[in-house]
Amino acid sequence: MSFCHFEKNAGVYDVTPIENLFLLEYLPTAPEGFLRVYLYVRMLCLHPEMGDSLEKVAHELGMDPEAVFNAMNYWERLGLVRRVSDRPPTYELLPVMRGIADRREDDEFYANRDFNARLQAIFGPDNLLHPQQYQMASEWVEILGFTREAVLFMVEDRVRRSRSRKPDAARIFKKLARKAEEWAQRGISTREQVERALEVDSRIEKCANRVMTELSMNRAPTMPELRLTAKWLDEWNIPEDQILAACEETTKAGKPTMAYLDSILRKRRAGEDEHFDALKEVLEELGAAGKPTPAQQTAYRRLLEEGFEPGTILYAAQQCARKNKHRFEDLEWILDRWGRDGVHTYDEAAAYVDEKNRAMEETRKLLEACGTDRRPQMEDIALYEKFRAAYSGDLILFAAECARGRQLPLRYMDKLLSEWARQGLTTLEEAKREHQAYALAAGQGQVPGARPVNPALDYIQRDPSETDYESLLADPEEELRRIRGGDEP
Repeated sequence: MSFCHFEKNAGVYDVTPIENLFLLEYLPTAPEGFLRVYLYVRMLCLHPEMGDSLEKVAHELGMDPEAVFNAMNYWERLGLVRRVSDRPPTYELLPVMRGIADRREDDEFYANRDFNARLQAIFGPDNLLHPQQYQMASEWVEILGFTREAVLFMVEDRVRRSRSRKPDAARIFKKLARKAEEWAQRGISTREQVERALEVDSRIEKCANRVMTELSMNRAPTMPELRLTAKWLDEWNIPEDQILAACEETTKAGKPTMAYLDSILRKRRAGEDEHFDALKEVLEELGAAGKPTPAQQTAYRRLLEEGFEPGTILYAAQQCARKNKHRFEDLEWILDRWGRDGVHTYDEAAAYVDEKNRAMEETRKLLEACGTDRRPQMEDIALYEKFRAAYSGDLILFAAECARGRQLPLRYMDKLLSEWARQGLTTLEEAKREHQAYALAAGQGQVPGARPVNPALDYIQRDPSETDYESLLADPEEELRRIRGGDEP
């Protein structure tokens, strides 16, 4: 027993002091439940007899033990709490002034604390976000160019549409990562633009659900079915009422499907013409069974009107087939890409494929220098060609070293190289000196990389899908030679 201690019930009548610095720096952004836990444990430091375990604190506050544990982790990350042991979990509280003084300028969590606190508030105190999610949200702002309000709205909308009482943050952020990259490529960055994009997605989903009801398919539409609906509405410009009316014709099938409805809508758009035989040869090169559909004939005429030679279209079909792409949509995609790059004749297409082969191989090597072995995407190749046109090879390789471990390394390189160019840095030595100075100022004292990143928490968010067509631009025979030579494809 200590020499002197408070009487058993003295804590009820005592006062717990709270620094004004805490009220000014931490109170405005702290989630309500986390704040309750902190104030209560501050009292326990003065009167430990009022609670001796995490479970006791949870009972007194009417909270789940997990919520109390999450709250203590939150204050630990902010530097106001230090964990002493894990089993059972015990903590010691640090002075508020010390927590602020020990904070490094490059501490991402602290630098974005208001933003992070609002992210956490969306999920509530019982569903603690992990550093990985904070980092992903930060990169959407810093690398993809979204405003903070846009990111918060994206996350809030996804949580609101979740049917779970405790939404899975990891799953939500993974889905949003793919959507954020897609929107960024379309130039969407503000909250207003995100709202409009979500309205379009919602319109497609509502139409697809109505079609499913008309077809007596009592389930939610799949992603391929949603893509079909988007094609009808946005690409073919078919009004929703006409799509629903076409559902009546599916009664001819024993088991109506969205694919059958797609064929009905296709037949309504066009008929056969003089290009039937040429198109049939193209489909044979693709390995697609059956005769040309009216929609395909319409698309083939459009390609000719856009300036493509018949030989160019046939060559594109051969490229698709070599890459095991057998849909007419694959052919349309590659020709659309070629057309945007001014490629219409056969000779232009052959030279274009050779050039893209070279660029893809060099981009693959650049990704390896960044510490990732994933296959180059079209955007990766575009960024590499941008780097090659504007910067020296030494500067590009050094930027790749600095980008190792980043979730979006080439995007990070683009930002870093642009900053060096803005500062007038053109040589490798100048870039190294500037990066060393930045690292020292950030408290790292090492190059490359001013902020260490745990690769396990910084994985690539993009999943390959049937819409990843970048492989259509590569020569499969060249890849085969590289495989036989021992290199990775």
